[in-house]
Amino acid sequence: MLRQALKTVQFVRRVLGRGIIYAAAGLCGIVASAVGADAPSGAPLQPGALEYAGVFQLCQNEPNLTGHGVQIAVICASQTYINNRPQNDYRINMSHNSLYDANVQFTDGTDGGLGISSHATAIAGVLVGMDESAQMEDGTVFNYRGACPDANVTVHEFWRFVMLHLYGGRGFEADLVTLSLGEMFETWWTRAIEQTAARKDVLVIASVGNGTDVLTPKPLYPAAGANALGVGVADSLIQSDGRIQLRKFGAVTPMHSSMGPTGDLRCKPDIVAPGTALVPSAANSNRYEVVQDWTSLSTPIVCGTAALLLEQAENNPVLGKAMEGARALVLKAVLMNSARKLPYWHKGMPAADDDAETPLDYLQGAGVLDAAAAFGQFTAGPAKPGIVTAAGWDSQLLTKGDWGYEYAFTAGEPNSVITATICWNRVYADVYPFRQIIEENMDLRLELWGVDAGDPGKETLLGYSDSVNDNVEHLYVPCDPNFLNYALRVRLNEASAFTGRQRFAVAWSMGPDRQNNDPLWDDVNGDGTVDPTDGLTYLMLEQNLIEPVDSGTIEQMLKLTPERTALLKQNWSTWRQRLGHYAQGTVEPQLSSAL
Repeated sequence: MLRQALKTVQFVRRVLGRGIIYAAAGLCGIVASAVGADAPSGAPLQPGALEYAGVFQLCQNEPNLTGHGVQIAVICASQTYINNRPQNDYRINMSHNSLYDANVQFTDGTDGGLGISSHATAIAGVLVGMDESAQMEDGTVFNYRGACPDANVTVHEFWRFVMLHLYGGRGFEADLVTLSLGEMFETWWTRAIEQTAARKDVLVIASVGNGTDVLTPKPLYPAAGANALGVGVADSLIQSDGRIQLRKFGAVTPMHSSMGPTGDLRCKPDIVAPGTALVPSAANSNRYEVVQDWTSLSTPIVCGTAALLLEQAENNPVLGKAMEGARALVLKAVLMNSARKLPYWHKGMPAADDDAETPLDYLQGAGVLDAAAAFGQFTAGPAKPGIVTAAGWDSQLLTKGDWGYEYAFTAGEPNSVITATICWNRVYADVYPFRQIIEENMDLRLELWGVDAGDPGKETLLGYSDSVNDNVEHLYVPCDPNFLNYALRVRLNEASAFTGRQRFAVAWSMGPDRQNNDPLWDDVNGDGTVDPTDGLTYLMLEQNLIEPVDSGTIEQMLKLTPERTALLKQNWSTWRQRLGHYAQGTVEPQLSSAL
């Protein structure tokens, strides 16, 4: 057995020397000079991706939150392998103005002379960068700030981390682990990450990959794994003159963000975030560059948000105490539940007949990161089962034979949407090759009931999420005008053979539909731009002139993917109501100027 394990490790070493996929594959082609981007005005904070994701709003509301005291493990792959050995050219440009004072340590003890990585430097910038006197090439001054500039970052070279800490079992300190890299297929080290996440109660945040443009149409592992939080990318929008927008995002496309389902039919990504930003240059300590549409950048933005929530938990004993034993699960549930649905969000396949069995959108996950909303969701909790407020979270143990748990609340505003999320961990062996222990996995079910105020015993099931594949369940249900009282229930699927106990986290909220008035409703064909092609697509959908058999000519003309065509046709009767100005004959969309 040991000999076979060593042979496998030797094989993986040979493969990893050439096979690790950066979530930002094709690095040389997508780092551009800042000259081609929209210039900041009024010296705002940059990168603008953090503004779009709600991080800067959160920091404005809570100026003392900087990530102080939070320990983040950043896993970075070397750019070069010689004789199957990493050459340690993975280092961050720590001499850059935005990073020289950051709390960053490297586990290999090298001084950076072996090579600086643009990929790692960009990640570090959006995570812990800080430069109050940053300058554009034209001399414009702006304030550069990452998501959590005072967090403690320990940088691990990927292969060394895999061998020492995953295969070798050496301990390491981290509250969060982030990887902007992955494998196309599950393997022993990705399962080891899953096992480590559950055993150490540490949230692993990983990139799902950059889609069909870099030949990774399916989510990469470990982001595609059950226990990690997989992050996709919301593209930057492009101005009419072709310049990249640094503050306006929203389109999530299969070309740039790998989408589910996974090979075992689970939903991924879990969440998306913007991935275009000004980042520190690896070659010049005074310059900033634009990196466009990397899941490698969207991932540390989510990680930085999680760090701010953990700092708040350290500052608030009530929050910290309630998270004990389930910190990673609570963070995952809160981040996903507070995410904002983008236009055309839809569970699972294009038709609605799998919505109850498929918890997330295969492209958007639970939606786009909203850090300010995540903070509001986080600080609204915790709450124990029983009568609760309309926003909160909890963590409980569920045992085979238990009835389950109920969280009952009242609708304060009938024209609202109820969002709820539960998550739990899959179980993996703690020794090589870290196989999943199927018989120890529990299957949970999430239900939303409307309760008759005049007759509490009279209830109506308004929605449920019960996937046999996922260890996440998610609901997004409009309030029913017939009910003011609701009951959210976490149950064990009766068909589950599990006989032990399972820790889970649940988060819920009620609020307005944040999809309303999003200008990207006008992006009918989903290509990331709003132009007359969208108006033409609308007209042809209205006349039922687009059929799947037209995938060669008409879809190409309209810039439609087959997946987008199927989604639009299946749900057109609902979504067409968002596009009233097209119906009035305005082919050029009224909201295009907003993009």
